Amino acid sequence: MPPARTRLAPDSRRRSILDAAAVLYATRPYDQVSTTELASAAGVTRGLVHHYFGSKRELFLAVMRESVMMPDAALPDLSALPLPERVSHTIDWILDAATTYGQAWVAASGAANLHGDSDVQVIVDEADDRAARLVLDALALPDDAALRARLRPVAAYVKALCREWLVQETLDRETVHADVCSAVLTVTGTEAP
Repeated sequence: MPPARTRLAPDSRRRSILDAAAVLYATRPYDQVSTTELASAAGVTRGLVHHYFGSKRELFLAVMRESVMMPDAALPDLSALPLPERVSHTIDWILDAATTYGQAWVAASGAANLHGDSDVQVIVDEADDRAARLVLDALALPDDAALRARLRPVAAYVKALCREWLVQETLDRETVHADVCSAVLTVTGTEAP
């Protein structure tokens, strides 16, 4: 006999569906997870999955959007520090987020390997642009389109390094930190003397 369903407020129900889907998508690709399985994992009917998200694809995209966006947690004001220290603190913040989100972030951010104009690539591009803006803000550098354009590709490098560190275990955090700091200083044209 299936467990009794609990009535939740709409926001709580939507969140429970997203959380269940995130667990499934962290371990298996999109096409290996059925809508029935998603509903079962969330303790809802397939109809409720469609009610809240419209389709399995829209649910997947919502999970992706949450998984690849940098967290909203703000950095302390670093403007009094020398630039290399601001970079170091900012990269620590990014690596802390990667550690916190762990396998789910690594699995979702792997979608950055997609090429072309896909709905997933649009989300990854938005996340990379947001991350570039957050880094510029943390470094007290201007939100300049050219600087953002130079930082966005660093996001793919950070994701690849984090996969090597968190999944492959071929790199350690200190190496990733040093490599990313160097890349950020180089692309922003602010290398330490």
